[in-house]
Amino acid sequence: MSGSMITPTEALLQVAKEHPFRPAVRSAGSQWSYAALWARVRQIADQIHDLDDSRNPIGLHMG
Repeated sequence: MSGSMITPTEALLQVAKEHPFRPAVRSAGSQWSYAALWARVRQIADQIHDLDDSRNPIGLHMG
């Protein structure tokens, strides 16, 4: 293992680039590839960035 640490986001991006069509998430008969998961992460991040100027608290509900 390298001495440099990477963030979970960087790790996800790295795997998404190397293996975009491998399953990343499986639940109740549903499956997302790493590419699909990364696309959704970017979409959520962009929406949070757009809300940042509102000075309102930001929360995520995953369920």
